[in-house]
Amino acid sequence: MLAPYVRAAPPYQPPYDDELPPANLRLVVADTDELPFETQRGAVPDLAMAALFPLRRRLPDPTPWARQFIQAALEALSGRRPVAQLQRWTTPAVLAGIQHARRAEPGISQPVIVVKSIHVCEPADAVAEVCAVVSRPDADGPRFRAVAARLEGRSGQWRCVTLQVG
Repeated sequence: MLAPYVRAAPPYQPPYDDELPPANLRLVVADTDELPFETQRGAVPDLAMAALFPLRRRLPDPTPWARQFIQAALEALSGRRPVAQLQRWTTPAVLAGIQHARRAEPGISQPVIVVKSIHVCEPADAVAEVCAVVSRPDADGPRFRAVAARLEGRSGQWRCVTLQVG
C-alpha cells in the first residue's frame, strides 16, 4: 500500500494569453535537422514537474520485490544459487559483499531458508527500507535471523544498495 502524500492542486483555470511567457520560436528552413525551439543543455529539471511525476509512481510495489530479493540473496549466501544471478538487482558493492560472505560452494546441499515476515518503509521518493525475519531449520528447531536492506528506484526498477544479515 502506498503511503499518502500531499501535492499542490493544479490551477483551476488556464492562464490568459497575456499571462503566458513569450514563446522562443523562430522560422526554420525545411529539410534541416534543426528544431524550431531552443533547448537548454544541462538544465536542471523543474522541481514542480518532479512533484507532479514522482519516481515512486513508476516503480512496482516494493514488498513482493523485497521478499523475492531477500530470498534470492540468502540462497546465494548459502550456496544454493549463483551470486551472478543477483547482478541486475544490486549494486556492485552489495554483490561483492555477498560474494565475500558466501558460506558454501555451489552445489553443496544447504538447508532451505524461508522469509517469514517482511516490513517496508518508504522514507523518501523512490527509497524503500526493508526489514525481514527469516528462518532456517536446525536440529533444535527453526533458527530466526533478521535481515535489513535499503532499496532505491532506478530506471523503473528497484535495486538493493545496502544489505545486512543479522
